[in-house]
This record gives sequence, structure tokens and C-alpha cells, in this order.
Amino acid sequence: MLKHSDGDQFPVEYARLVNVTSKLVEFEKTIPERLAEPDRRRSERIVTWSWRGQAAVAAVLIALVLILDRSTWWLVLLGPHFMGTVAGCFQKVDAEQHRDRRFGAIGLHVVALLMALISLSVISRWFIIAAAVGWILVAGSSMDSTDAGAQEARR
Repeated sequence: MLKHSDGDQFPVEYARLVNVTSKLVEFEKTIPERLAEPDRRRSERIVTWSWRGQAAVAAVLIALVLILDRSTWWLVLLGPHFMGTVAGCFQKVDAEQHRDRRFGAIGLHVVALLMALISLSVISRWFIIAAAVGWILVAGSSMDSTDAGAQEARR
């Protein structure tokens, strides 16, 4: 309880108490982000280097297919794959959905492996369906993050 001998001191002390309490509440709102920051930074490194690496692999695949196969048909498959991996290099990794982004980046490696094996004719072309489903899952993990962030911003 606050002691007040003078009637004028109570409003001053009360205003100070409200001010300090509001600062504490504002600080409390930052605690989840502060706790998630180390994991978010780790996820950001994983996401950034996964997408950059797979963009480089996609560029090499395009060159290899053109050199080895001399067919431009594969550009229909590898062109969008390359463009998708380049676009993924620029995604933001936020504190709320960083695990989804990390999952998508790890899933990207499986999709890129499928793309390499398909385009180099190591496995059947029927696996293009599996690669397409993989891309849908990878893109879905990125889209869910964006949608959740937009929903959170609206609140």
C-alpha cells in the first residue's frame, strides 16, 4: 500500500506506478521473441544457406542437362525449380514461424535430390509427380508462415 500524508502526493505516486507498470507490460510482450531469438537465428542460417545452395545446384543441373542431354525440354522442369529456389533465398525468417521455414528448407533438399535424379535420368520421369508434391509441401510451409504472420498482424 502506498502511504501518503499529503493529498497531492497520491496522484503523483499513482501516475508513477501506472507508468512503471505499463513499461513492465511492454517488456513482458517482448519476452517470447527474446527467448526464441537463438532458435530463430539458427533457423535463419539453415533457411538462407539451404535455399542458396539449392539455387546453385539447380543452376548446375541446368548446365549439366544441356551439356549431357542436349535437350531443352528439361528447362520446362528445371527452369521453375531454379526460379523457385532463387525466390526462396529472399524469404524472411520471423520468430513465430521460424520452425515452419526450417522444415520447408530441409524438405527442399529432398525435392532438389529428386529433381537431380529425374533430370539426370537416374530414376523414372514418373517421379516428377513426387517432386511436384514436394514443391507443394515446401511452398505450403512458406505460405502458412506468411498467412499466420498476416493474421497475427491483423490482431
